[in-house]
Amino acid sequence: MTLRNDTGVFHRNIARAYQTAVAGDGAVVVDANGRRYLDGAGGVFVAILGHSPAEVAEAVADQAGKLNFAYTGDFTTEPAERLARKLEAIAPSGLSKLWLTTSGSTANEAALKLARQYHLLRGNPEKTKVVSRWHSYHGSTLGALSMTGSMPRRRPYEPYLANFPHVSPPYCYRCPLALTYPACGAACVEEIEHAIRLHGSRYISALIIEPVAGGPLGALNTPPEYLRRAREICDRHDILLILDEVVSGLGRTGTWFACEESGVVPDIITLAKGLGGGFVPIGAVMVHQRIYDAFEASGTSFVHGESFTGHVLLATAGCAVIDYIEDRRLLQQVRVLGPRLGARLGALAAHPLVGEVRGRGLLYGLELVADKRSRKPFDRAAQISEQVVEAAARHDVLLLAGNGGADGINGDTVVAAPPYVITEPQIDQLADALATALQEVAARVGM
Repeated sequence: MTLRNDTGVFHRNIARAYQTAVAGDGAVVVDANGRRYLDGAGGVFVAILGHSPAEVAEAVADQAGKLNFAYTGDFTTEPAERLARKLEAIAPSGLSKLWLTTSGSTANEAALKLARQYHLLRGNPEKTKVVSRWHSYHGSTLGALSMTGSMPRRRPYEPYLANFPHVSPPYCYRCPLALTYPACGAACVEEIEHAIRLHGSRYISALIIEPVAGGPLGALNTPPEYLRRAREICDRHDILLILDEVVSGLGRTGTWFACEESGVVPDIITLAKGLGGGFVPIGAVMVHQRIYDAFEASGTSFVHGESFTGHVLLATAGCAVIDYIEDRRLLQQVRVLGPRLGARLGALAAHPLVGEVRGRGLLYGLELVADKRSRKPFDRAAQISEQVVEAAARHDVLLLAGNGGADGINGDTVVAAPPYVITEPQIDQLADALATALQEVAARVGM
């Protein structure tokens, strides 16, 4: 392989030559050559308000001019207190305490440790394992990666990972039970019960679920009855339910939280990405009052922290993002535009490369297959999802490629998750570019 990067940056892909991004406006990113790209992925689910909304920029700049840092071992700040109140007001009932971190990985890492300490306080020191789902993604730090079920991400670091149990996701397109939803009643949820009994409920601390998956599974939706049954199982075995809404939270599906569809109230919700609007690296752990009560009753603090926990600029950005969504009625915007995106992408289901189109709100994924009848995935070496995303970029639309969802190695998805400020003509542009990209890749592989 010839190294193509002669800069000082250790880029994500060392074999790729990168363009330089210099500006952004709404759903558009502009490179140094003046080329304009429709950001059909919001960066990576981050720029939910589009690029550089002035009101958020001004709020962060104003706060930076007053106070840029205050160590949370010494102080609280008004923006942190305000963000906690704002999140409590929009979260499911009872999620009343905020622990502010710097990413989705650190949010899920904090949730893992929080669950552990909660059980310690209640006299259950053996409860150390977290049940999660195969093909999930919960972060890149070692605790979060131990919960992650995406094999391509886990494989290089397996020697370092905790031995946590994983179960199958509600992957209807490839149902391991050979059943059909909704007649099945989300029967796959019983695998959670089986895993708990197999490993012993006395050893299980928490269950973590993405209500709507991001990359590897391409916008896979968790059925409402699955979440409700998972809540019942957790309650019966004294296990905390953690919902990872890093991708699906803050309006992505048309409600503040994707779990609202099910009526389920988790013990912990993790957020990140869009909460900072792309202005700051941010993560948040929303904790149910009854969990916090265990700490308060024992007079014990959470044994955890980062230098930038509760950072004042992160909190300021989070407040400004929520205000922006409310002021511009962007939840309603997502509910209006989501069906249009779904219809335009749904029409691509007839394409020879496309096995399934799935999603909610402004989060949709296409699963790409080598054979529609057998649902056989492409061999990973072909990098079909990457080829489609690269072809779309040549037509000025940015999307996300996912892989490994079919069997841990093979399986290709392409995900669209545009900013909430995308327009109807831009949705059409996105769908047209994706259709063209599929045609170009299909011709290349002889389909």
